[in-house]
Amino acid sequence: MKKFLGPVVTSKSIGKSLIQINDLFPMAKRFGYDSIILCESHPKSWPTFINLAKKYKIVPYILFEMKGKIYFPVNSKELLEIIQFYNGKKENINVRYFEKNEIKEKILFPTQTVKELLDSENISGGCLKGNLKIEDYLGSNILKYINSTTPSYNVKDFYVNLPQMGGFKRLYESLLPYMAKLPDEYMQRLKKELLVIKDMEVSDYILTVKKIVETARNTGAYVGPGRGSAVGSLIVYMLGITLIDPIKYNLYFERFLNPSRKELPDIDLDIDSENRDNVIKKLNEIFSIAQVRTYVRMKEKSAVKKAKEILGYDMSQKLKFPIRSLENMKRYPNMDEKLKKFYTLAFYFEGLEIAESVHAAGVILSKEDMGLKIPLDYRQNNIPITLWEMDELKLSGIEKFDILSLDTLALLKRFNFKYAKDKFVNLEDKEVYKLISAGLTEGIFQLESRLGKKLSRKLAPKNFMELTILLAMNRPGPLNSGMFDEYLEGSSREYLKKLLPETKGVIIFQEQVMYIAQKLGGLSPEESDDFRKAMSKKDIEKLKKLKEKFIFNAAKKIGNKESQELYSKIEKFAEYAFNKSHSVAYAHLSYWLAEIKTRERCKFFLEYIKFKGLSETLFEESKYMNIQIKNASILYPQGMCKDNALYLPLRVIKGVGIFAEEVLTKDIKEKGNYKDFEDFIKRTKEKRITRNIIEQMIKGGVFDIFTKNRRQLLRMISEIEHNTSRKAKKILSDVFGENISTDKEVITDKEDIIKFEKEVYGFKIN
Repeated sequence: MKKFLGPVVTSKSIGKSLIQINDLFPMAKRFGYDSIILCESHPKSWPTFINLAKKYKIVPYILFEMKGKIYFPVNSKELLEIIQFYNGKKENINVRYFEKNEIKEKILFPTQTVKELLDSENISGGCLKGNLKIEDYLGSNILKYINSTTPSYNVKDFYVNLPQMGGFKRLYESLLPYMAKLPDEYMQRLKKELLVIKDMEVSDYILTVKKIVETARNTGAYVGPGRGSAVGSLIVYMLGITLIDPIKYNLYFERFLNPSRKELPDIDLDIDSENRDNVIKKLNEIFSIAQVRTYVRMKEKSAVKKAKEILGYDMSQKLKFPIRSLENMKRYPNMDEKLKKFYTLAFYFEGLEIAESVHAAGVILSKEDMGLKIPLDYRQNNIPITLWEMDELKLSGIEKFDILSLDTLALLKRFNFKYAKDKFVNLEDKEVYKLISAGLTEGIFQLESRLGKKLSRKLAPKNFMELTILLAMNRPGPLNSGMFDEYLEGSSREYLKKLLPETKGVIIFQEQVMYIAQKLGGLSPEESDDFRKAMSKKDIEKLKKLKEKFIFNAAKKIGNKESQELYSKIEKFAEYAFNKSHSVAYAHLSYWLAEIKTRERCKFFLEYIKFKGLSETLFEESKYMNIQIKNASILYPQGMCKDNALYLPLRVIKGVGIFAEEVLTKDIKEKGNYKDFEDFIKRTKEKRITRNIIEQMIKGGVFDIFTKNRRQLLRMISEIEHNTSRKAKKILSDVFGENISTDKEVITDKEDIIKFEKEVYGFKIN
């Protein structure tokens, strides 16, 4: 006889349940249940529920509550009908249903202890336990039907097809125009890549990415030169998806696409941050598109804080993070009762869904209507959001496309930077490397952090390859592992220096792990990628055979002791080794910005400030580079570079903003500069330039061209607003004999200016 647990509501029903779906199945198994009944008013939990049921060999039952009815789908076809019903694609569905009163109570708590500790009047429901009686929870009609039915669900039935873009034939035809001019080395590489792409049936995926890139460029967006392992593919380069020649930089195709991995390649795209949303909207006109749901989950410290609030005491100092660590679990039996209660609550709070969000980059694309296959949230904008997270979509075989927003590209666009051919060739300007080596990297992509500046000075790159190495090293891992010091000292073994000359024998890039595995270890290109991945993931099972082969072959060339030492070195550094393809691509962005900064210093600082804001570190660096930053001026609302002086744009003044800057720029363009402060007030009275904005501008020295007495200007605002100018006051005094005491001027001293500027700029400018 079946032993049922349910109906269960999971924590995906935010605020209604404390049962995380990943806890549900192991607990059910421990209590001896062979069937679980899920009952929710949404399909958010379905893929994980079905997948875990298969893993734990538990029969899954899905009930769906909507519009006062309890629907009971018994197969994937009926689940799809409900999804279409939920998405508004169908008005009626042919799925067995029961009245809502057939559900007497739902299970919302993971344990009785949690239920008692919460003592909540807002949430009433059952808890997971071993002696649950299903008839206490379900009515006789639905119970009878469930007892006589065994559902059959398959997550693969939710699969959404990738756009069909013409397949391998179309891909091959796209490459034909370039083949006649290809050097032999490139032709051999092309043939090799074509064979793998055809065999792995990923042509449509690659062509879809090509279409995304073309669409983005046609909207006027800047697309990055490349990102991640895709930069290692010649075909991806020839199709114009990436702009970096992989053969020039000795990048590996296998790092991008390996037949032994049996998974889609991952081509991530960078789009300038000011145009990404426009690109997504344009893609929505071409494809069926959806953004990907994510959840904000309660982190360990928040879980402890929540437990503390409920129980009224703090036991966090006795717990190790994360709460669900094996160490805490082992300690649990010996904890005192007070700590046990605290730990139990914190345990079930950790990882709990508390809010819905949207994946920063991920979208899924298809030519078919996705609303027929997966549940969607249509409430935000015109782009729906999947109700399933990426891991759940993957269970159905659905892959996302990552379209990331990158500020650096938007900044390059502001400089009207063009991807001209020479920009990929001329990367060795000594003055550019002097700038980087001096650590003057404020605003330079990947190098503007304190660590980035420090490493720039220490490594002092003199060419593009060294810049690529700098970017790869600019992480805590390489520093803590000793990789950075070994590179600076040049202390590697001689045979490694000969093998890896560009990095002085130090294993910095993942591709170098692959190269050594092939050159000394006798592994094939595909095996070398497996070796690299297994090393970084510490996959002992996969490494076992590859390690034996590596050491056996390496010993023939460098000796047994050396081969063992080399394996240990690779093992040590593989975890921190960086993707060379990614580093090369991003080093181009760093170089281009550094080049602009070297040649057009003032313009660089001005545009960077307009885009990212003013900081004290940037202010100090500009002074060091002989650019004098001056307070904003009413003559130049959008800022100005003039004779090595940079006048700040109005937007950097706290409380002013871009709107006021644009309004004043337009007014000056149409009517000329303001004659004096009174003229400014009169001309802007109807332009929504508020008194608060004007006061902030005065404090920021915007009107110093008229008078440097900022306190006097602050007083004048009120006088002019009430039409009591000096001339008016004099008439009043002459006619009526009134003494206007405010006629006496106030003085603005240095302390006032410092105080004002700290208030509106964040620090002293003058």
